[in-house]
Amino acid sequence: MGTSMRCTVSIICRLIFGGALIVSLIAAAGGQDREATRREWGNLANGRTEYEVSDPALLPSTLSLAAEEAGCRYKDDMKDAPARFMRPEGRRIAIVFCSAITGSHQIFDVSNVMKPTLIELPIIAHPDGFRSTPRPGWITWDREAKVFLAESGSDISLAKLRHVYRMESGSGSFVIVRVQFNPRIDGKDEWMTIWEAPRWSFPTTPN
Repeated sequence: MGTSMRCTVSIICRLIFGGALIVSLIAAAGGQDREATRREWGNLANGRTEYEVSDPALLPSTLSLAAEEAGCRYKDDMKDAPARFMRPEGRRIAIVFCSAITGSHQIFDVSNVMKPTLIELPIIAHPDGFRSTPRPGWITWDREAKVFLAESGSDISLAKLRHVYRMESGSGSFVIVRVQFNPRIDGKDEWMTIWEAPRWSFPTTPN
């Protein structure tokens, strides 16, 4: 084998070895990051399936990133509106309040702690129909009825809307079951149902 050929082979071998080394280092770093992220979430949960976090510094880094990418200003009011973590119907979610002129909670699916994903919920659209939104309003959990309540309003009207959702067993999807309206401007809770999901029925197939 000539000198030039040996040099070429040597260079190729070095490039292959160097590339393999870089790939292995990246894989090792990725594994360490995943382990660190799981440990961060595990330490925060400490064996609990439902808990709150009121210190922005304690919010897991992957959730912080997801919230920031969603345009959620979560740091401003977290002390008064803690982030809530829960597992209804087996689906791991985080409910985070986002400050704005008209603030709203946002819900993140944290089943994969490496990549929390924003969940959009159905709400009524004007003048008719439904649409989806990542900002359904102020969200509370009615433990007894096992439904989520999302209240929304605006600065130009004190009347409020409330969307009621249940978590579907098995899929963990949010299902809208009721829409309520409160016309009172004095703050009293007098909700009237303006839409309720009917039980589906299908026409029978003719013989």
